[in-house]
Amino acid sequence: MKKLKYIGLVMLVLFLLTVLPFSAFAAEGWQQNEEGHWTYIENNEKVTGQWVTWPDNSLRFVDKEGIIVTSNWINYQSNRYYVNNEGKRYEDSWFSITTNPSQPGRKQTITWYYAGSDGIILKNGWYLIDKSWYYFYPGGNSPRNVFFNIGDKRYYVDENGARRQECWFSVTSVNSAGISYTNWYYADSDGALLRNGWHELQGKSYYFDINGNSPRNNWVNIDLNRYYVDTDGVRMQNGWFSIEGVNGYGQKFENWYYADSDGLIKRWGWNQIGENWYYFDNNGTSYRSRWYVDGKKKRYYLDTDGVLKANGWFSVKTGNAATNNLKTTWYYADENGAICQDGFYEIAGKMYYFDVNGNMMRNWWRNRPSGEKRYVGDNGALYENEWFSISGLDGNGASYTRWYYAGNDGKIYQDGWYTINEKKYRFKSGGELVTGWNGNDDESNLYYCGEDGARVYGWQWLKIPDDWSDDNEAVSEYISNYGEYAYFYFDPQSGKKKYSTSGTYRELKVDDKVYCFDSKGIMQMGWVLVKNASPAIKGYRYYVSSAETFSLEKAGVRLENTWMMLESPENIDGGSDKGKYYFASGGEPVCGVSGKYKIKKINGMQYAFDVYGNAAWGLLEIDNAFYYFGDSDKNCAGVTGRCSLADGTDNGKSIYRFDSSGKGFTGIKDGYFYYNGKLQKADPAARYEVFDVPETGLRLINSSGKVMKQAKVKDGDGGEWKTNTSGIITQFGSDCVTQIVEPEATAIAPD
Repeated sequence: MKKLKYIGLVMLVLFLLTVLPFSAFAAEGWQQNEEGHWTYIENNEKVTGQWVTWPDNSLRFVDKEGIIVTSNWINYQSNRYYVNNEGKRYEDSWFSITTNPSQPGRKQTITWYYAGSDGIILKNGWYLIDKSWYYFYPGGNSPRNVFFNIGDKRYYVDENGARRQECWFSVTSVNSAGISYTNWYYADSDGALLRNGWHELQGKSYYFDINGNSPRNNWVNIDLNRYYVDTDGVRMQNGWFSIEGVNGYGQKFENWYYADSDGLIKRWGWNQIGENWYYFDNNGTSYRSRWYVDGKKKRYYLDTDGVLKANGWFSVKTGNAATNNLKTTWYYADENGAICQDGFYEIAGKMYYFDVNGNMMRNWWRNRPSGEKRYVGDNGALYENEWFSISGLDGNGASYTRWYYAGNDGKIYQDGWYTINEKKYRFKSGGELVTGWNGNDDESNLYYCGEDGARVYGWQWLKIPDDWSDDNEAVSEYISNYGEYAYFYFDPQSGKKKYSTSGTYRELKVDDKVYCFDSKGIMQMGWVLVKNASPAIKGYRYYVSSAETFSLEKAGVRLENTWMMLESPENIDGGSDKGKYYFASGGEPVCGVSGKYKIKKINGMQYAFDVYGNAAWGLLEIDNAFYYFGDSDKNCAGVTGRCSLADGTDNGKSIYRFDSSGKGFTGIKDGYFYYNGKLQKADPAARYEVFDVPETGLRLINSSGKVMKQAKVKDGDGGEWKTNTSGIITQFGSDCVTQIVEPEATAIAPD
């Protein structure tokens, strides 16, 4: 940098004042006023706003007041200048301006400028000064130790502002964590930094990022391509190279990579180099002494040199070499290097089993992820098409023997039913043969197998398991009533038992007959509440319960379309202890409602039932009408026509007439008057009495109940009566009308 030349301005002025005649300044030239300011007088006037030559031939600028400007910028005739504290302008030299911070805690700033030989400040571009190039901003300041862009090019100037060009240079910085780092750059012949890709220098390839930084000892990723540059930034290519380091656990490692002729790192899977195959991960690391598992879970092994093992047996030692606690495991790889795994393979005429990782196994169960199992014995041979047992001790020290069956491919029969010699057998998920109660899916007691394991069908008389009554009121009640054995029905085809899948009980058909089963499949007998209903008896059904009363084939069958004299259900309050019931086609007992009988026609005859389902008998009042249903529970069919019955109103029996619907007749029939079915008669002592017949009028009736027609008679009191051929009274023997005798029901409908 050109050094600034300074002249002792004050000393020079004093010298000139002493040697020059005083008259030279008296009226013309430089004058100093009382305040010490210098002005220039020409033609008796101050010169203003221009450059004026100082006695040493340097220039001074006087402002509009004619006073010399010092330590300031001067803009004159579209040019910019700067003068020092003596007013002398800088020429052909560097100078700096220090600016103090406007706020506490901030640093001073030093800005550099350069004045040309004519004093004009350089700006707006590059200038060659003392064989170096410098850049000046529009304001004239020259940057120091900084990167900047001009157009699409990037440059760097050092601490002196000189542009780097046609050379390597480094810049050391400190990151936010206080750690120092160094970046390398290369400036071309025009000073522009190389950047945005690969560049070849002296036959070697280097990478420069968008800012021109050339990485060192680092990875370079461009789109999907990956490269590596060494400690000098040179791209690795044409061979193997390794990178050493220390992992997060403080352990040293060495990773190997392969770069092809253009430096592209091999990665993304298998690559053949020479006659061998190698595997590289997504970052390009070569697998060494390591397993590779592909997307189909096939496993491959790469040895210490990264070479794929293929087409034969090989062993791998694992464990702690320091303690000599090593285990040797054998594997077999096919021609493609995929090892045999997760199944049986035939090798040299023998079947071998390899686990999911490819370890060759013996004396071991093979459990596939699908649940499929096979078993090899002590010699490694697979059991096929035969029963075999395994004995041992369980967790409690008790001995056991479990039976299994292996199919023709060695697959263990498990988790389901299998046909062996025309019999069905059930095997657990682990393959153990099941006996006794067993199930399917979430149901544990759907089927029953005998001691030999074969499944049973049809009706079976079986002991109820002890734990079935735990927290199961229905089972407890059955055992209390009928004992610890019960009938179960198993489907002839599937062998699945009938049982209630929802609710305590469920009705199901067997051979077109309806039976009731609880949630455990126990066939129910007697009264069973199958649903909640009102009246309560409607929710009950009855199932044959006694083999002595009914044939064995009918045990458990639901009663329907039939009469039965039965003990009443225990849980229904009221009603008789025993009654005659009729069960409709769906097995529902016919019944009335609270306080009212229900009339039901059965086989052409009418019957009345109370709210408890008992068949009623006697004279009953139903819906303000009277009906007669025999004289006992054995003879309780509804009566029609004329009959005599004991209704409690007479000492003996009374005559009644019931129409075809069974309802008591009101009116005159066959010359006799009936009211609500009951025959109306005159008092024997009166001989004749007048009755008001509904919808007919007054009629004269004798003591037998006959309506008098075309008659002339005297009553017991001597009154004379006459009637015409229609029975209309034409002569009254008195004005008395006899009160009709109402029937009285022999039974009242219970609530």
